[in-house]
Amino acid sequence: MEKERKLLTLCKYSSILLIVVLILFYSGYLQPLKSLKMLLNSAWLLMVVCGGLLFFVFTLVEYYYKKIIDYNLYLKAFHRFQMDAVPAMPVEDLSLKTLDVLTKIFKGDTAVFVINDNELKQFVKNSEFVINSGVSGTYRKSVGGYHVRTFYPGILEGETMSQVEEIIKKYSLSKFPTVAIVPFANENRVMATAVVGFDRRQRDFFEYIKEPVEIFSKQVSSIFESAVLHQKIVLASITDSLTGLYNKRYFQKRIKEEISKARRNYFPVSVIISDLDNFKYYVDKYGHPLTDILLSQFAAFVKKLLRDSDIICRFGGDEFIYLLPFSDSLEAYRVADRVKSGVVSHEFRLDDNGSVYMTMSFGIASFPEHGDTWEEIVKNADRALFVSKEKGKNMISVYRAE
Repeated sequence: MEKERKLLTLCKYSSILLIVVLILFYSGYLQPLKSLKMLLNSAWLLMVVCGGLLFFVFTLVEYYYKKIIDYNLYLKAFHRFQMDAVPAMPVEDLSLKTLDVLTKIFKGDTAVFVINDNELKQFVKNSEFVINSGVSGTYRKSVGGYHVRTFYPGILEGETMSQVEEIIKKYSLSKFPTVAIVPFANENRVMATAVVGFDRRQRDFFEYIKEPVEIFSKQVSSIFESAVLHQKIVLASITDSLTGLYNKRYFQKRIKEEISKARRNYFPVSVIISDLDNFKYYVDKYGHPLTDILLSQFAAFVKKLLRDSDIICRFGGDEFIYLLPFSDSLEAYRVADRVKSGVVSHEFRLDDNGSVYMTMSFGIASFPEHGDTWEEIVKNADRALFVSKEKGKNMISVYRAE
């Protein structure tokens, strides 16, 4: 693009120079006896008019050429996004890709992407993403404050608009001459909003860019909607429907990853296996529907006792397995003891059928202390659990090689 612009500029000034020379040559041909000074005096008006006309024509060509090139770049950016962005991509990556495209289109200095939809927020750790591009080191703040350019203004209202105003204030976007607001919505449901601060005021720029940005907005909204559906399907495939905990399939996938990382980076990983003591007694006494409620309550309670880095999964029936990255057997014992103490003293309610107090047994094994593979660690934790059950239940046992 830069090469073509330089060529166009060269043609502009070369053509003007050529026209001036031709006018002088033709004037000299008609009036051969006149001096150069007299020829200039007689032909200067014609040279100015012709040169100015050429300058105007080439400037107009340059202006529209730049617009066509910019428009082509916008379309290429949208096309690349469409090729790269798929519903299977993590929502965080989709958000940053979207923000990156808008930053390039507006040549923005600071851009913020906010996820507004509560359903979409379930699949991200952070609902705000920021890009500081540093495109322009300086910006001209207008005396009357910043100008806001909103795409789909009818969609932004109430709580969403309040969030946008908070974002502008939080990230000091009002220091920029112009702030563009791009909502991403489906059927008047705002899923996310992008706010871009930049140094560009031209009203015609927004008229020019309005249609492609709005098409891009609809495209992104559709991808986010598909991403939510995809994430729900993925979550359902790795989640136990009764307790809401991860299932055996997820545990096996995750422990392989953690053991692989632990082997490369030399940190311990522990596994705890637990089950509820005498659970069959509760099943026989209360029946499956009420004991399902009991398991659900138990899972929610125990999850609160664990650390953020700990992962609990339902392994089957009343058996639960815990994955503790960066934890040796001693740390795992402390976690198991905290869960055991919490469960023993907790009253589990079964509707109008009274209360239930339960005890648990635990088995612990750690990498690399008790095995080199994830299969060995799980098998040895299960052996340790068997020891706890054999010794009278309501116990914690760490695996010991015989």
